[in-house]
Amino acid sequence: MKLDAPVKHLLVDLDGTLLGNHNIRLSIDFSRQALSAMKKYGGWRKAAQTLLAINQEFRKPSIGELLTNDHRVVALFANRIGIAPEIAREVLRENVSSIFPSLKRHFYPIPGAKDFLDWAKGRYPLILATNPVWTESIIKLRVEWAGIDPSIFEFMTDVRSMRACKPSVDYYLEILKLRNLRAQDCLLVGNELKMDLPATLVGIRVFIVGPFKKLQSVTLPGSKALGWKGSYAHLRALLEGGSGMENG
Repeated sequence: MKLDAPVKHLLVDLDGTLLGNHNIRLSIDFSRQALSAMKKYGGWRKAAQTLLAINQEFRKPSIGELLTNDHRVVALFANRIGIAPEIAREVLRENVSSIFPSLKRHFYPIPGAKDFLDWAKGRYPLILATNPVWTESIIKLRVEWAGIDPSIFEFMTDVRSMRACKPSVDYYLEILKLRNLRAQDCLLVGNELKMDLPATLVGIRVFIVGPFKKLQSVTLPGSKALGWKGSYAHLRALLEGGSGMENG
């Protein structure tokens, strides 16, 4: 297997691609701290309902060009709690900034990710194509937990710059628009078929990285670009022009 055309830009996912986590323990710890911080705005039940509503909001497409993910969540939080949007934004910022540093123990670097980026950063412009539900400061913190310097990325998709989330094709179209990129020039490196492979529907090639022994093709109905799954070794071989069929 070989690339059908040169790759000029690499889009790289974060969670599961560069940074792993102990999902159940992470979810319990974050939820416990978030609920504890928010219970003063109407009690435990209202706090839980608000957290659930925020999670569901991220799964919806944005309505209107000015409604970033940040605008939508702040408006939802303000309406449910009964406070002004500017106060709601500050409350959310303070709580997330307070909680996240304590979660580091639940995360770990994905083997091979840093070595791959050390090779790639001098060869391709890099975009961190993470699901945009956090601010840039929190995203950079988590990139550092992966052992990676955030400055190697020329752009990061964060909650304040984006209007859609994965797996919506609108998310991928927005990256192309914001960075003035052609889909056929890009390759997205991710780890989830459900979240990342939809990029092929807008013409972005996708490489699903994981502990795979062989490089294989993957596709979705309606795909406009190629997709593969393999190891970081396969990915590098593919980009260097080899067949990428070596064992990982």
